[in-house]
Amino acid sequence: MNLEAFLRDVLTPLLDHPEAFRIEIEGEGRKRDVLVYADARDRGRIIGKHGRMISALRTLCKAAGEKAGLSVDLELYDGDEA
Repeated sequence: MNLEAFLRDVLTPLLDHPEAFRIEIEGEGRKRDVLVYADARDRGRIIGKHGRMISALRTLCKAAGEKAGLSVDLELYDGDEA
């Protein structure tokens, strides 16, 4: 299971500023926190209308994690730094 490659393949084509896009996976044991960093102007594309895109991505990551015996939480970093 390579969550980083999956998210990169899905999200990169949507972005106007892919150079600012990065993914960090943290955690140990059975818990993984996936942090997605993107340019402030691209965050709306990742969130999607009414949050549907980010919700779908969270669902897919959780399902893939459960299949691998992991607990996965996906978050879009919303700070000023990208």
